[in-house]
Amino acid sequence: MIKQLHYNLLFRWFVGRCPDDPTWHPTTSTKNRERVLNEQVMERLLEKLTASPEVKPRLSDEHDSVDGTLLQA
Repeated sequence: MIKQLHYNLLFRWFVGRCPDDPTWHPTTSTKNRERVLNEQVMERLLEKLTASPEVKPRLSDEHDSVDGTLLQA
């Protein structure tokens, strides 16, 4: 991720960084990993995502779709 932030402007835009902003120190993501992967935090994130008006119409209990075009036999 840090390498992408150094040269990929689209990635910088996606994570909310301006082109002139300094990049994060590589240990930043390591330190936050435990907090982000906390079960309660992820549960709240998924609840908000699935309740979103943009996401809700795309959810269905009828079927699961899997794209296996990149799988090698």
